[in-house]
Amino acid sequence: MTDMYIETTSLPVEGREFCFEDQRIWVDPINEFHLPYRIADPFSAVLRIVPHADGCTVEGSLRGSLAIPCGRCAEEFILSVETEFHEFEAFPDLASRSDDAWWIIAKDGLYYLDVAGFLWEQLQLAHPDKPLCSLLCRGICAQCGTNKNVGSCDCAPTTGDPRLAALHSLKLS
Repeated sequence: MTDMYIETTSLPVEGREFCFEDQRIWVDPINEFHLPYRIADPFSAVLRIVPHADGCTVEGSLRGSLAIPCGRCAEEFILSVETEFHEFEAFPDLASRSDDAWWIIAKDGLYYLDVAGFLWEQLQLAHPDKPLCSLLCRGICAQCGTNKNVGSCDCAPTTGDPRLAALHSLKLS
């Protein structure tokens, strides 16, 4: 993953705005985790970091698009990502250092925010659990693998799980 850190201890009280367009922030994890994605429209992020005594407020936006496979038919489609975020990232407790924080602590006691990791997390939070090319996507045939959005197949319809056959006769009013 790309290393990109911002030292937050010396930021002005009113905060500072940062812009990120280096595609390695997103391409490196895609390659590292062998994800079936590619960047279709370059990502750009704007962050405003405001320091506080016990952490930093991080707010901003992320925009771009990914070419990803549909969760039903497996055809590639373009997923547009436009998200805004507003989070408070507390400085880690030095006694109980946890790995889920986005902070790096330098030997001189300065706090560095891992911007690349933070922005990758924002992309993952904006990504749907099951991306679909369309809400009406019909998926693929479980027997022959034909994409039902493109055409139909000659496979016989399945009757379902035989263990649930008794439930087919139930009538709900």
